[in-house]
Amino acid sequence: MPFLGRPSGSNTRPVASDGAESRKPGCLRHNRVLLLSVAAAILLADQLTKLWALRQLADGSIDLFWTIRLRLVFNQGTAFGLGSSLAPVITVAAALVALLLLRLTWSNTRPGVAVLAGLVFGGALGNLGDRAFRGDGFFGGSVVDFVDLQWWPVFNVADSAISVGVVLFAVVGLRASRRGDPMLEGA
Repeated sequence: MPFLGRPSGSNTRPVASDGAESRKPGCLRHNRVLLLSVAAAILLADQLTKLWALRQLADGSIDLFWTIRLRLVFNQGTAFGLGSSLAPVITVAAALVALLLLRLTWSNTRPGVAVLAGLVFGGALGNLGDRAFRGDGFFGGSVVDFVDLQWWPVFNVADSAISVGVVLFAVVGLRASRRGDPMLEGA
């Protein structure tokens, strides 16, 4: 007579009807903590480096090596300083996109997706914080930028985290689509 239940001491994981492993609450909770931890680390690093830049670069730039220098810039526009007159509208749109990303990845069971979402969400929070608290009026603040390559727009830690997260999301998404594997499983 065949065994109908799960054998005791078995190391097999439950499998859903589509063949995927069932989502364990512990795994989901771990990934949520991972996402929030990465976001918090990026936000902290971003704000601490901006505080340092405001204090140390107020009197001038610091040349490091090759074309890399540290130079304080206040960016009222969006990416690359574009659209400064639309900054409040674009800032609200960026906040909505960040919240949508969080919503889409909140129930994902893949740690890699949690890390990438944390990079983008933490970077978005860093720059949104500048807009909200470093200026006058509704999201009228300027983002503090200070890494100047002299051949690329001046940027900060938040910008770097967002860029790396978005590029890696695209790479992971392309690879997953080639395999026919949904990247945002559980979303």
